[in-house]
Amino acid sequence: MRGRGLVAVGAAALILVAGCTTGGKSDGPPERRDGATTLRIVAGSEQEKVLATIVRPWCESKGYRCETTLKGSVDQARLLSAGDKAFDAYWFASSVFLQVGDKSNALQDVKPMFLTPVVYAGWRGEMQRLGLAGRTDVSISDILTAVESGKTRVWATNPTQSNSGATVLFGFLNHFAGNGPGKTLTREQLDLPAVDTGISRFIKAMDQTPPSTGTLMNECVARPDDCKTLFTYEDLVIEKNQELVKAGREPLVVAYPRGSLAISDAPLGFLPHHDDSDAGKRRILTELQDYLLTSPEAQAKLLGLGRRPASSIGLTLDKPDLAVFNPDWGIQATVNEQGIQFPAAPVIEAALNRYQTHYRRPVAAHYCLDGSGSMGDNDGWTGVEAAARQIFDADQAAANFLQTHPEDTTTVTVFSRGITAGPWTVNGNDATALHGLTEKINEYAPGGGTNMYECLNRAADELSRSPSGDRKRLLVLMTDGLSERNGREAALAALKSAKVPVVAIAFGSDADPSQLKEVANATGGAFFEQDDLVAALRQAAGYK
Repeated sequence: MRGRGLVAVGAAALILVAGCTTGGKSDGPPERRDGATTLRIVAGSEQEKVLATIVRPWCESKGYRCETTLKGSVDQARLLSAGDKAFDAYWFASSVFLQVGDKSNALQDVKPMFLTPVVYAGWRGEMQRLGLAGRTDVSISDILTAVESGKTRVWATNPTQSNSGATVLFGFLNHFAGNGPGKTLTREQLDLPAVDTGISRFIKAMDQTPPSTGTLMNECVARPDDCKTLFTYEDLVIEKNQELVKAGREPLVVAYPRGSLAISDAPLGFLPHHDDSDAGKRRILTELQDYLLTSPEAQAKLLGLGRRPASSIGLTLDKPDLAVFNPDWGIQATVNEQGIQFPAAPVIEAALNRYQTHYRRPVAAHYCLDGSGSMGDNDGWTGVEAAARQIFDADQAAANFLQTHPEDTTTVTVFSRGITAGPWTVNGNDATALHGLTEKINEYAPGGGTNMYECLNRAADELSRSPSGDRKRLLVLMTDGLSERNGREAALAALKSAKVPVVAIAFGSDADPSQLKEVANATGGAFFEQDDLVAALRQAAGYK
C-alpha cells in the first residue's frame, strides 16, 4: 500500500496427490495397497511443506491413497459451511476460519497438529536499524511504533482471506481493546473508539496485503526492496531462512509481539459423509493424526520444519535444535507468553466484515477482461460471469469477505482487438449498481481478436486521474490468448507513470505468459496461470 506495487507471483501447483494404488480387491480395508479408500485432505498453503515432506511419504509407506489440495482459508470455510462433500478432512492454519466455516460443528475428531506463533519479522539489517534485533522484550507497542512510523515497509496478508492476517488482526484488536492474553474480544469492544481508531491506523500502515501466506512469504523474499518487514508465522520464517542461508543471502530476524501474541494451532478434523466409506477414511485420518502427534519420527520432522509440538507446555521446547530454532534469527526456543484467546465466530465475522468496509484503505480497482472470440469457445466467459457474481454481487461478496468499501471505485472494461464494452464504473458500494456490473458482463457476447494494450493504457490513464490521498490503485488483467503488440510501449509507460500494479491472469493454455509477466514485473504486480477463473479473479480481488 502507500502507492507501492504488488509483487510478481509465479504460478504454483495447487494439487498434490500422494499414495500408491495396486491391483487387488476393491473392498479391502484401508491399510491394503489396493486404492479402495482415498482420503481427500484440503489444507492451507502454510501446510505445503508438511504435506510434501511428511504426509505424502507416510501415506506411501502405509499403502494409502491420500489426495491433498491447497486452498485458502476463505475457500475452506465456504466449502465447509456449505456442506460440500469434495473433501474428507480439513486442515486449517488456525482456529479462526475453522470457527467461521464450522458453525454447525460438522467436523469431528478435530485436533491441533502443532503450534507456531505469529511474529513480526524483517531483514536482519532492517530489524537492527529499527532497534528490534537481538531483543527478547519487544512489546506490541514497540512494533506499533515501528509499523506506524513510516520508517519501514510492512506487509501482512489480507485478514479476510488468510489465517495469518486474521491472527494478526485479532492480536492487535485485543491490544487496542486493552485485553490481556486470557480475555476474549467481544462484539461490544469493536465499537470502542480506541479499537476503531487504533486498528484502522494499523491496517492502513500496511504497504501490501497479499491474499495468502504462501504468496506473502515467496514474494517478500523475492522483492526485498519492497518488503522490508512483515507479519507471518514463525515456522515459515524458519523455512525461508534455511533456504536463504543456503543461498548465501541475508536471513530474516523475528520479534514476538509481547502482550498480544497470536498462536496458530493447525487444527485437522474429519468430515463424515455418512456413507459406507466413512469408517475407512476416518481410520486413515486417525492414524495420520496419531503419527503426527506421537511418532518420534514425525515429531522430529515437524521440529526440523520449525513446528512446535502441540503437546508442549505453551511455546517451550526441550533441547531445541539451534540450527532450526536459531537465536541468531531472533527465534526463542522458549517463549513465556500466553497466546490470545480467539473470539467466537460472530465476533470474528464482524471484525472481518469491518476490515473490508471500514478498516482497510479504499481502492480504485479497474478490471480489464478479455472478451475475444476464444473466450466464448473455451467457456472462459462463463467463468468471468461466475466470478462477477462472486465479486460484485453483495451477498456472494459478503460470503467471500470481498465486500466493496463505501469509498471504493470499481471499473470494468472488456476488450478484444480494442475496447469493445465499457468502461462501466461504480462509485461506492451500492448493491444495485454493483449488480449492474454483473448484468452487463452477462449481456456481453465474446468475439474478435485480442489486444490488451489499449485497455491497459486507458485504465492507467483513468487510475492516474482518480483521487489520490489514502486510496490504493489496482488493475486486474485477464486474457486467454496471445495479444497483438500495438500500443505495448505506450501502455507500459502509462502504467509505470501512474504507479499502478497489475494483477495479470493467464487463463487456459493459449495465453502468453511472457506478455503478462512483462506487465506484472514492470508494474510491481502479480502473475497467475489459472484454469479456474472464479478462483483467479477472487484471488486478484483479495489484494484490496
